[in-house]
Amino acid sequence: MNGLGRARGVVMVEGLPGSGKSTTADDLAKWLTANGATAHHWPEGRADHPVDFEHVSLLSDGEYTRIRDEDPQSWHRLDARAEHYPGMWLIRHTDKLDLPPALAETIRGRDAYDGDVSPQLHARVLSESWRRYGSRMPQPGIEVWECVFIQNPVCAFIARFDQPVDALTAHVQGLAAAIRGHNPMLVYLDAGDPEPVLRAVASERPDWWLDLVIPYHTQQGYGLRRGLEGFDGYVEFMRMRRELELELLSKLDLPTLLIRTDEEPRSATAERVHAFVEEHLVA
Repeated sequence: MNGLGRARGVVMVEGLPGSGKSTTADDLAKWLTANGATAHHWPEGRADHPVDFEHVSLLSDGEYTRIRDEDPQSWHRLDARAEHYPGMWLIRHTDKLDLPPALAETIRGRDAYDGDVSPQLHARVLSESWRRYGSRMPQPGIEVWECVFIQNPVCAFIARFDQPVDALTAHVQGLAAAIRGHNPMLVYLDAGDPEPVLRAVASERPDWWLDLVIPYHTQQGYGLRRGLEGFDGYVEFMRMRRELELELLSKLDLPTLLIRTDEEPRSATAERVHAFVEEHLVA
């Protein structure tokens, strides 16, 4: 095999919970590194992700100015970590705010994913983040991203805001177009019917995991409006999500590898992912 020292690309790994995203992404990054590539693996939940917004809050120009006028000392601390977007200020690492408790709570209340923000604002700032990444000159190296291309948009647009599927599709298509120059590709892991997979995942993870994911998918947005309840409601949402995401794949203009992970051993999945990525990397 030829060395991958000058190879570049963005590999986005997606799939439902329990499909093996983290294991696959970690294995891929290690394989790339072992074969001479500069690989950067970004697991789910990284606050410093190149395009995503974990622990990031959105403040309007007016809100940002009001903090400056009312509490200059706190504003200077914020300003050191703030990033300006059109009409907005992004405050990163909000889990580490050194601010008066009331102000910190207010800022966290404007979280990009879970705070008091509209679906339109959420979509606009995420799209701008991807556009900014895409506008940079591509460098040698391979980015391996988990969850940020399909899972997070589906959670925001559907689970939280119950937006039309067409709006979600257009948003995800726009994300792919924004980073076209960085050679993006998609690995989608499909574990089949979600119920047995989710039961297995729930048995392996701490109790608090279900205490978080069930309300998220049943007590707001799509689930609330359709009366979903409990674990069965969570499974129903995930069955809908699986169908939605598989349909979405056919509408994306980028190299895509779809694997039914319940039909082959993990070693075979890893080999197929390696071959697919190697085929689509560019120098």
